[in-house]
Amino acid sequence: MDRPIFDVQGFLDEPRLPASVATTTGRGNTALAMMWFVAEERRLWFHTPVLDDRPSPFLDAARHNRDVAVMIATFAPPDDVRQVRMTGPARLETKDVARVRRIYERYIPGWSPQWADHAASPNALLWSMSPDRGMAATYPGLENRPVFRWSNAADGPLSS
Repeated sequence: MDRPIFDVQGFLDEPRLPASVATTTGRGNTALAMMWFVAEERRLWFHTPVLDDRPSPFLDAARHNRDVAVMIATFAPPDDVRQVRMTGPARLETKDVARVRRIYERYIPGWSPQWADHAASPNALLWSMSPDRGMAATYPGLENRPVFRWSNAADGPLSS
């Protein structure tokens, strides 16, 4: 099977790249948000606040193991145009403060007691998604390159 033409795991490990995450609400409306993440153990991991006035559609999707769609991308033509798009089931996870810290440290300049309190707070939940289908593409110099697609988690870029 063809492999991606760039190092997908290395790309996902680059600091400060946010994920665009999409799902549907309980009423069937589309929800889209930029989120911090970490790619570990063949999953993408997120830490999302619990909102009092209405449930987060992302936490609701994780609570009910519904699919979410995720895109991580750079767009700095002509030299750096890369993207990974993935879809798969989400699930709530047991709070793991060390993992939450790894998520946050990709985006913040320094760990502090305030960030530690936020990471441990019961007002935010850890959840993950398992990418079982998707694509990876790069267009350096805006040249068309082969697109790597997968439709089975075992064949995906996080499976190695």
